[in-house]
Amino acid sequence: MVECPKCGYDVKEPIKTWPLAPRGRKPIIIGQFKCPRCGTSFKRAVKK
Repeated sequence: MVECPKCGYDVKEPIKTWPLAPRGRKPIIIGQFKCPRCGTSFKRAVKK
């Protein structure tokens, strides 16, 4: 679960995920979330 930066609500699942892999490093999974309470969209690292 990821906390909304605006209202503090715990958002459970991302809308979309994708890998971000800088050269020579392990990929990080990034997720785009949308808070159901306030409607704010934000991105966070899901897995490292």
